[in-house]
Amino acid sequence: MAQAIRRVAQHEVTPEQVFYEAQMSIEDELVESKDAVIQILKLARRLHETEFLNMATALLEQGTDVLEIVVNQAGKPQYAKGLKNMMGLVQMLGVLDVSSLSGVVQALTNTTERAENGDIEPVRGPIKLLGAMRDPDVGLALGFAFDFLRSLGAQLRVQGHAVQNSPSAADEGGHH
Repeated sequence: MAQAIRRVAQHEVTPEQVFYEAQMSIEDELVESKDAVIQILKLARRLHETEFLNMATALLEQGTDVLEIVVNQAGKPQYAKGLKNMMGLVQMLGVLDVSSLSGVVQALTNTTERAENGDIEPVRGPIKLLGAMRDPDVGLALGFAFDFLRSLGAQLRVQGHAVQNSPSAADEGGHH
């Protein structure tokens, strides 16, 4: 007859096995998150290149002293408004379409280069101005500028910044 098992043999896990399993787990995670890991490494490289990483590391090494100073300064009205403006700017950048902005930046770069080379001819007098307006590119840019000004004026009116003596205010009051 078979004998009863009296002792269970325990399989001991060696430190090498623990290290190997941890290494395999990390490698699996790296493969699954390859794109995210590459983005993080690019960010770290850029932070290092701009020496922002060194500054952040030095700040963190100072511990809570620096954080306490930053929090105290942020509570002051002159700095609080700046932080609020910076947050608003970050929100605005999130809304902007980068592809359309690149055209504006390219136009600004081209114009700056032409100005530095002395290739920009000044528009003198109303006749030259009218002639320039017949250029389709100038007309398109003026249309864009006028539409921007119209939209900006509407936003200012909504926010209550409209000037009381503006022509639109006179029109609304029945004065023509």
